[in-house]
Amino acid sequence: MKKNVFLILILVIGLVSCGDDDKPVVAKMNKLTKVTCKKNGTEYPDYSLDISYNQDGNVSKIVTSRGTFNLIYTGNKVSVINGSNMHTEDFQLSGKVVLTKDEWAVNEYVPNEEYIKNQYNYKYSGSNLSETDWVFQRPLEEGGYKKNTPVSVDKYTWQNGNVVTYAYLPRDEVSYTYATQVRPENFPFRVVNTLQPVTPDLVSPLNTLYGTMNRYLPVSASRYQLGESKESAEYSFSYMLVGDYVTGMTIREKISGSSDETTYEYAFTYNYEEE
Repeated sequence: MKKNVFLILILVIGLVSCGDDDKPVVAKMNKLTKVTCKKNGTEYPDYSLDISYNQDGNVSKIVTSRGTFNLIYTGNKVSVINGSNMHTEDFQLSGKVVLTKDEWAVNEYVPNEEYIKNQYNYKYSGSNLSETDWVFQRPLEEGGYKKNTPVSVDKYTWQNGNVVTYAYLPRDEVSYTYATQVRPENFPFRVVNTLQPVTPDLVSPLNTLYGTMNRYLPVSASRYQLGESKESAEYSFSYMLVGDYVTGMTIREKISGSSDETTYEYAFTYNYEEE
């Protein structure tokens, strides 16, 4: 009798083990490592990003057509150094949120002297990015620098966890609409500048530094120019998803007054291998 009970237990354990083995393996939400964008179906991409991470999971290097950019983390500051070992940007953080971004340049009148050409100060409403102020500085031939007073250049309007209106002052305003497709947390889409589909910042992993990300993926957008020109454009978005990963995105652009449509096709790679 004891022998039979033992055999039954072995059989049950074996069945449970087989059941566990048959469960589908789901890849964890890994990080974005490559972005390419092709315009109008061309063979070669208009731009690409290759992204590396350090052992803490932070971006350590971004390779683009403009060169290689290394990120150095020191306390609450992230410095960007290009392939020529020149200082290009500094991000000043509070926790994991950027407060200021400084863009560096070389003084044309004083060789090897670097200065902050552009400074962007970011304002938040809670954790939502609401406004950006810009300070421009230029060197003077007679020495010293001239700095302008802060100018508001970006304004964001949020609704239901998404940016619904973005104003790039004083030129453009973009309105976004959303459906119910939730943005995967490892897909760093962010509303930036005007809507320029070939701008790498649109899907840069550094976008996670700017507070709350959109809750949903946009399905369409409308852009119009402020002022006398009144130029406008319409955009539509479509996506390819594998599980919780966005592996492709297509943006279609239609400029007012033109019968042509421009297509931007994105491909995204993550640091995991599909089974």
